[in-house]
Amino acid sequence: MNGALDHSDQPDPDAIKMFVGQIPRSWSEKELKELFEPYGAVYQINVLRDRSQNPPQSKGCCFVTFYTRKAALEAQNALHNIKTLPGMHHPIQMKPADSEKSNAVEDRKLFIGMVSKKCNENDIRVMFSPFGQIEECRILRGPDGLSRGCAFVTFSTRAMAQNAIKAMHQSQTMEGCSSPIVVKFADTQKDKEQRRLQQQLAQQMQQLNTATWGNLTGLGGLTPQYLALLQQATSSSNLGAFSGIQQMAGMNALQLQNLATLAAAAAAAQTSATTTNANPLSTTSSALGALTSPGMAALNGGLGATGLTNGTAGTMDALTQAYSGIQQYAAAALPTLYSQSLLQQQSAAGSQKEGPEGANLFIYHLPQEFGDQDILQMFMPFGNVISAKVFIDKQTNLSKCFGFVSYDNPVSAQAAIQAMNGFQIGMKRLKVQLKRSKNDSKPY
Repeated sequence: MNGALDHSDQPDPDAIKMFVGQIPRSWSEKELKELFEPYGAVYQINVLRDRSQNPPQSKGCCFVTFYTRKAALEAQNALHNIKTLPGMHHPIQMKPADSEKSNAVEDRKLFIGMVSKKCNENDIRVMFSPFGQIEECRILRGPDGLSRGCAFVTFSTRAMAQNAIKAMHQSQTMEGCSSPIVVKFADTQKDKEQRRLQQQLAQQMQQLNTATWGNLTGLGGLTPQYLALLQQATSSSNLGAFSGIQQMAGMNALQLQNLATLAAAAAAAQTSATTTNANPLSTTSSALGALTSPGMAALNGGLGATGLTNGTAGTMDALTQAYSGIQQYAAAALPTLYSQSLLQQQSAAGSQKEGPEGANLFIYHLPQEFGDQDILQMFMPFGNVISAKVFIDKQTNLSKCFGFVSYDNPVSAQAAIQAMNGFQIGMKRLKVQLKRSKNDSKPY
């Protein structure tokens, strides 16, 4: 009866190892086998166990490999987010194991730069074949058919690609090239998205500058350096880095805010791409102190001197304006620190804190992966955020792609609508609008 009889001992080459979560801790491989067998013969099941316990305790999740890819996908369709096992509060979560993604083409495709223009595909193959089997090799050519001096090489495994990088990157300077050969992983879809986001932001900055300053030269191309400065300041609590930002002084409040938004959006793009660092608090608290010191206010004198106006409030006292500028930089430079404490207060309070009339916003069309932290970082630059919440579907535990943000004043909320309504992130355009007050909805 054993379903494995008609199989050789190994699973099919395209079989997928699946990760399965939300299984009872009392279950062993035996019960799991009974759960999975209806979808096809099972090659292997490993329950993940906590080895520090004696005997080792199940962590409530496992890996399962079916002999065929088809069986794994059928099991996923039938179980993932659908079937809830006895005693569990959430349905089974089933997805390809992280190790499985590793054969995606983008994980083993290399970009080769600074290649001699005399090389053809064959020469490149010969150069890189010592590292393993090459699936594809392509030289980039212009419309005239001439080599642009760079190529893509796809190996059959990531390990081969990594070895090629180790051995070949900057190992020689090829004929007619100004610097040594470059060998690195080709940009993934995510990298391209992120770069597009940054370019868009840079473009918006440029339009903003053109409108305000008759194109202050160089400001438009500023984004990457600005971000680098912010990151440098964050990582090293290095005040010197901020004097670099200072050189761009002479901006008005709107530009200041936009720069901060830029940094926050880029930071959000980066945090959603990677998971948050183990403990950002320790590295950033010293930086926070440095940022809000009086020395920083003096540094910001340049900003105050331009006599900034705050749209509605008329000219503020130059120093407080400069100081709020610092706070914005601090918020933009240290988003994790600032926002974690807010999120902690928020979850401690349990309920959603509301701001005064006209200071509460609904945000629609959020990217699926955005959490509270991300919208907080995105809306922080416009004022003092008292709460930020993404709505989560109780059934699936996934974002419903909308949320709300409350400020402590309506002016900030209006600034946020101005800047962020219609703002594009990846494929989505945000919709930002005021939350109707309770009295609006009454019929009389």
